[in-house]
Amino acid sequence: MTAADGADGPAGAPGARPASGRDPAGGAGSTGRDGASWSLRPATLEDVEEIAFAELELFPDEAWSVFQLAEEIEHPDRRYVVAVEGGAEPTRSADGRTLPGRGGALLGYAGIMLAGDLADLHTIGTRREGEGIGRALLAWCEEQARRGGAERMLLEVREDNDRARAVYTAAGYREIGRRRGYYRIRGRRIDALVMERELGAPGGPSA
Repeated sequence: MTAADGADGPAGAPGARPASGRDPAGGAGSTGRDGASWSLRPATLEDVEEIAFAELELFPDEAWSVFQLAEEIEHPDRRYVVAVEGGAEPTRSADGRTLPGRGGALLGYAGIMLAGDLADLHTIGTRREGEGIGRALLAWCEEQARRGGAERMLLEVREDNDRARAVYTAAGYREIGRRRGYYRIRGRRIDALVMERELGAPGGPSA
């Protein structure tokens, strides 16, 4: 697993982080309590700048740079997704080509690293609470992990992030280890809890 949340580690190789205390359910899209709809689509390099702004909002102590995010999204063993306002259906150009839909403002994002039979949740964050965006992002990552041949998903979460821990536990993750003092947040050392979930076959139910 790679470095995370301000822990010492290789530059350009950020690791798993909790859902910023936000709601980390849903599917490929849904409608929020205010009637506004949202949808998921794979992240592209065009999303890097907006994700970087979200990083500063959600993780001010350890926000990833534009360059780190670009490297992650372009890496062949990474899978990144964004949640955006509205639909992200494909559109057609003037010459008849099918173009990927972009959707509206960024509401959340997540990414994983694939490593054989193991997948590592690198990051997940949402800007809007209570609409199932975080859980939909997590489910997308799990499905991509299965398709990539992973049998297990690992993640790390701050010990003091009770809400994220509860969400992960409800999603089937269990604590398998602890990294003492792993996070450095404003001069404090906070333990990381390592959590794991067994994944089912591609397209099938989880274990």
